[in-house]
Amino acid sequence: MVDVSRVEARVQRLEELIERLDEVHQAGEAAYLGDERQRAATERWLQVAVQICIDLGTQLVTEQSARPPSDYAEVFKILGEKGVIQADLAERLADAARQRNLIVHLYLEIDDRAVFASLDHLDDLREFAASLERLVHSDDSTTKSDS
Repeated sequence: MVDVSRVEARVQRLEELIERLDEVHQAGEAAYLGDERQRAATERWLQVAVQICIDLGTQLVTEQSARPPSDYAEVFKILGEKGVIQADLAERLADAARQRNLIVHLYLEIDDRAVFASLDHLDDLREFAASLERLVHSDDSTTKSDS
């Protein structure tokens, strides 16, 4: 059973982070590259935004009794296979999970231009959030109608 309040709280935080990341994106690459604090904040916001997607995706994989993922990228591939999200979105989110791993583990090798370029894909995070909200609310309405 999907924990609606948990999903909604995380989706709300995800939406807040996407808004901040979108502001960085709108300011442009030159502004981003020229501001070390902005780069550090952006990396953290991006890391947390993708982590929220991973956490929610893992919850869904578990609830669907799917095979356990071998890594974070596979969480999204499983969701794509199960039809929870579109296969092309699953691939793009798997790439986002890999980038999150680079930010977290290979922090000495971060390519600032690649991080900024990833802001071109904020719609993928939005699409994932929308998919989750649709799923939660369809489950919620089913539960209420069964009562």
